[in-house]
Amino acid sequence: MAPSAARYDDVADWYVEYTRPWGDEPIALLPGDIAGRRVLDVACGHGRISRYLSDCGAIVTGVDVSAKLIAHAERTEARAPRGIRYVVGDATDTEWWDGIAFDGVLCNLALMDIDQLDSALQTIAAVLVPDGWFTFSLFHPCYPGGWEGSPTGHASWSPEGGYASEGWWRTDGDGVRGHVGTTHRMLCTYLNAVVRAGLVFEDFTESATHVPVYFAARCRRPA
Repeated sequence: MAPSAARYDDVADWYVEYTRPWGDEPIALLPGDIAGRRVLDVACGHGRISRYLSDCGAIVTGVDVSAKLIAHAERTEARAPRGIRYVVGDATDTEWWDGIAFDGVLCNLALMDIDQLDSALQTIAAVLVPDGWFTFSLFHPCYPGGWEGSPTGHASWSPEGGYASEGWWRTDGDGVRGHVGTTHRMLCTYLNAVVRAGLVFEDFTESATHVPVYFAARCRRPA
């Protein structure tokens, strides 16, 4: 398995084109008003969600381990400035952080790409202000490999394993998970890691309008 930076660097141009039609859909479980708030977009890629957050009025920093995806984000920022700050950095440590805490952190459909989950969540807790919020979303990990209706390979776990068989694998689809793979974790693994990081859950949701279903949660760093 290649390091996560190399996985996306190797397909950066393809990924930007593949995700271009996705648009900037609303993000589940964001607080009601983020205007004027400092918000961190973890695993921001080429800045699609960072731009959405900025358009909602947030003061946005995007961090991603892939230098090539950050370069795409910076080129878009140069063409249409929003004041977004992009940083090449590993979300599993704070070496990239300037020490100014964030009011909120978002990680949209990307925890599956982060190899060291506990370290990433500890970093997120560390960079939040007291009572700051953290919202994350996932492709729901319930889907088995080869499930009917998933021609692009959105399955969470390998058909050779099972729901409890956690680890990295690559689908045989032509989408993102076919190009860079995915780390399957049971839902309880994600939830327990959030608790270990010292964050407190506030709300959960599961999208009934998409296949595969999205799972999202919002939590806070205790004041």
